[in-house]
Amino acid sequence: MNAGLISMAAYLPAKPLEGSMVKALCEFLRQQTKLPGEYIGEIEKTGCMPGRIETNYEGWESQPWYGAWLKSLSPKKQADPFQGTKERRRVSDDPASVRESVYPHPMLPSDAEVIAASMAILRSGLNPDEIDLALAHSQVPDRPLPQNVSLVQHKLGLKNAGAYAVDTCCSSFVSMIEIAVAMVKSGLRKNVLIVSSYIDSHVNDKTTHFSVDTGDGAAAGIVSSCDLGYLASHSSSHGDRHDGIVFETREPLLYKGLHTSPDRRQLVTTFLNKDACKEIAVNAERDMEEVVSRTLGKASMNTGDIDYFVTHQPVSWAGEAWRKTIGIPKEKFYESFKKYGNIATAAAATNFTEALEQDLIKAGDNVLIASSGAGENHIAVLHKISPVLVENVKRFV
Repeated sequence: MNAGLISMAAYLPAKPLEGSMVKALCEFLRQQTKLPGEYIGEIEKTGCMPGRIETNYEGWESQPWYGAWLKSLSPKKQADPFQGTKERRRVSDDPASVRESVYPHPMLPSDAEVIAASMAILRSGLNPDEIDLALAHSQVPDRPLPQNVSLVQHKLGLKNAGAYAVDTCCSSFVSMIEIAVAMVKSGLRKNVLIVSSYIDSHVNDKTTHFSVDTGDGAAAGIVSSCDLGYLASHSSSHGDRHDGIVFETREPLLYKGLHTSPDRRQLVTTFLNKDACKEIAVNAERDMEEVVSRTLGKASMNTGDIDYFVTHQPVSWAGEAWRKTIGIPKEKFYESFKKYGNIATAAAATNFTEALEQDLIKAGDNVLIASSGAGENHIAVLHKISPVLVENVKRFV
């Protein structure tokens, strides 16, 4: 029995919903899930996913501290402070916190995951009761313990599904494809929902040089038995770089407070160990080339057999560097960095979803899905696209 992806979807704030998806999604969210009604109302009113687009001007150039931030950068970074990013997506504020708190916070990551998962379920044509396992990775969970996955299963009303958390950082969605395929092929599960999110708005210090690269997003897919699907995969890990990129509780880098000022410390993304970060950058192309080569070898294929390539996009240069290193023509590669920036664990899945939506990937294509992840983890999955996946992605168009 073969297994593979039969549905894909991505929640990207402010992205328009096509065709009849607005009505179908709002009905599903209202009847099936525990998503706050304010988000559903926003979808109905705008025809778009909840949230907004943040431009470089809105987030940085219009701010009174922009000059100080620019001076804090190295001369090389001052010449191109936004590093190729034009805009990024931001989720709406959480409605309960708007009503009940003097300091509202952004959308809960579990709610972003519910929206992405709901679209994937709708596109699959499955009854939610047919899903028997949910795998999830919340790069920024609602709380450190427990992880979001059981909450997402609850909010989605998946009464017959177990729930496991999977964490290989930014590569987690690709790792979950591998795990879900193994579960279905073995007969342990029939329909596995995989979902991931990175809601950067919760952990963003705008005064750092890399904050311009990051945005909000979530993605989901469903793995089931199908005629075409998984071909091969390989992963690697380099734990000596584990403390390169971390979450750390600290004040913003640009902060001039008084003894009477509020405590402005929060959990933010931090490049902690500079040597480890340098190792990550120096080895980025070699590490990706290794997992791709090993994956192709397991399938008795070579680079020429790849019809399309989608990957993570941690910084502006990474996707293009990986494409060239592996030897993939530009017309067989999709990235969305200028629109979304680094959306971490949702990046490769989003690029895959949008390539399907735009008819850049066809039934029968051999698609390579690959990602790096802090920690440091790399994985590549080779997937032959089933006609049912192509059909399902277009279900509401």
